Amino acid sequence: MYQVNDEVTFLDEVGVYKIIEVISTGIFMVEDEHGFDRKCSVNEITLYKKNAFDGVEMKTFENRNVTVNPFISSKKKGIQVPVIDLHMENLMDSHHHMANHQIVLFQLDYCKRGIDKHINKGTREFVIIHGVGNGKLKEEVRHLLHSYPSLSYMDEHYSDRGMGATKVFIN
Repeated sequence: MYQVNDEVTFLDEVGVYKIIEVISTGIFMVEDEHGFDRKCSVNEITLYKKNAFDGVEMKTFENRNVTVNPFISSKKKGIQVPVIDLHMENLMDSHHHMANHQIVLFQLDYCKRGIDKHINKGTREFVIIHGVGNGKLKEEVRHLLHSYPSLSYMDEHYSDRGMGATKVFIN
């Protein structure tokens, strides 16, 4: 069914993974876009299907390339909440030379600088996107938020696949 080099996604997560090893029948080793390896079973994954909007780019306020649906109206309704996106592919062009702990430390430093910026600007609320993953980055972000007595937070939906973000309120 699945073979080495097949692109797959987890049923309950965001991201595209590549099968790098078939360990046994129904058990695979996959690698994410950050170079992290992970063991999974056939019940957790599905083949990744590219869609018509893959590769469509849009410039953001930070001049990053983001895959978007070009048919969505650019006029947003309601209030825009600032976002601190901690996905490494949005923070750095190449991070494959970094160890896992270095990546997390880099993401946390970026997050801290973003929090400080929003506090100094007087922002009332913002969203930190840490992704769904296995929850380690979310746990570290929550630990960082605890060090700020003027902040409260709650889970926020980042995508239709689950709670991949934290909404932060400045009291």
